[in-house]
Amino acid sequence: MLRFALKHMATKRGKLALTAMSIVLSASVALLALNVSAQVRGGIVRTAGYYDMIVGPPGSATQLAMNTMFFTDAPLGTISYEVVERLEADPRVQEVVPFAMGDSFNGARIIGTAPKLLDGKELREGGMFEETFEAVVGSAVASRYGLNIGDEIVTSHGLAEHGAEHAANPLKVVGILKTTHTAYDNAVFTGVETVWAVHGHEGEEERGEEEEHGHGEREVCAVLVRTRGFNDYFRLMEDCASDASLIAINPATVLREVLENVDLSARIVYILSAIILVMNIFVVAVVAMLGLYDARREIALMRLIGVRMRTIARLFLLENFLVGALAAILSLVGSRLCIQVLSGFASSMGIVLNAGAVYPAEWGILFGVLALGVLPTAALSQRMARRDGLE
Repeated sequence: MLRFALKHMATKRGKLALTAMSIVLSASVALLALNVSAQVRGGIVRTAGYYDMIVGPPGSATQLAMNTMFFTDAPLGTISYEVVERLEADPRVQEVVPFAMGDSFNGARIIGTAPKLLDGKELREGGMFEETFEAVVGSAVASRYGLNIGDEIVTSHGLAEHGAEHAANPLKVVGILKTTHTAYDNAVFTGVETVWAVHGHEGEEERGEEEEHGHGEREVCAVLVRTRGFNDYFRLMEDCASDASLIAINPATVLREVLENVDLSARIVYILSAIILVMNIFVVAVVAMLGLYDARREIALMRLIGVRMRTIARLFLLENFLVGALAAILSLVGSRLCIQVLSGFASSMGIVLNAGAVYPAEWGILFGVLALGVLPTAALSQRMARRDGLE
């Protein structure tokens, strides 16, 4: 029956292709919206959970959070490294990680920090940066530029791809991170002392320009802080709030507001996708009815040679099952291709999309797509199977 069904489908491939295409387009949008929303939410939740405070110069709380958590946007400015030392000596603080940004490698952000920032991130090869001018690169950066342990990279001033090069002070690759599917894949990490050294070794004219843009010696863009307890957090937050030269934020609180906007956008897309899918149910049902109406002569001939109506009904049901299965596969493939295309745009916002990630709800959508291709025909086929005579 399968071979006969395939031959029969070939005779009306135009109609079947249009039916499948309408299902694929609507289902791909639904899959894309669900997957991207889930990955963005997951990335934000995973990133925001470790540090309970970020201290930086006055400005936008959202910009500070996105800059330090996802390495996107520009830093608010700089603060003295004395703030880091003061926090390290504070008994209420459990962990302090300095954060500096201002240079890049072919567009990949150079993050001046401490090895503690990479706690929990596994190395694919090599070791952690320890000496000045040593660097650990993210997996995407290493793959994109074919970097290996021992290679040297020349950084550029600024966050654009074509800034003035620091050719006199290349960084040596000592480690490569395993793929994390986060912003860490697209960044280069080195000691904060390296950032100071690179700019401290420039000529006097360039040094003046660096300091004008906030890259003087022993300055950082922000400090990531983990306090020892709930009360310690609130007391430290009050102390920072009393200093007009600083801003202290809770990254989870700030990013929760970002998540609310993401969720609102996702819900709108879900509603639109559901409307389109419901409309497709009617389209498929109408196409199925028209297909059976157009095939009434074929049905009559098959009945004439002794084929039972139940068998004919199964034939049409099998055809639509194959169309639904093909539409489900194409929807999954199409949504993955879209995610792959969007990954470049998303990475500029600090979000890395994994085209291989499939969520349980997506399987539900795919099952719905399969049912969409079968149920209308199943209902009509059931009526056909009850008929004993020719029309």
